[in-house]
Parts: sequence; structure tokens; C-alpha cells
Amino acid sequence: MAPRRSIETDKEVELAIVVGRTARYLESTDEAIGCIGGYSISNDGSKRGCQAESGGQWDNSKPCETFNSPGP
Repeated sequence: MAPRRSIETDKEVELAIVVGRTARYLESTDEAIGCIGGYSISNDGSKRGCQAESGGQWDNSKPCETFNSPGP
């Protein structure tokens, strides 16, 4: 669902990594991989009009409540 007053909305399907336990001050890739609890899909969205208005910054185009809903 596109937010109100959104003229150009893009959606992307992305791989989401579910963090299964606390991951702080890791010293190796293997330690990081050991913290992965699983994988899922993510439906990422962006309001491109807002992104253009803010000089290309993504932080103003991502926070809509219907964006990046996890699944399945």
C-alpha cells in the first residue's frame, strides 16, 4: 500500500537476515554467521519523491508504516 501523497513509490524484494542472539564485538566472520537465526523475505519500499526532495538521502523516503513488512 502506497502512503498518501506518494507520487512515485518503488518496491523491492530483499533477503532479510534474522539475528538469533546478541551479536556484539564479534571478532570474525564465523562468529557473525553463528548469530544468524534464520532468513526471511522483506518487501522494501521507497517514496522516491521524498528522496529527491531531500537531496537523494534515503532516510526521508523509507519510514512509511507499510514499507519493509517482513514475511512470510
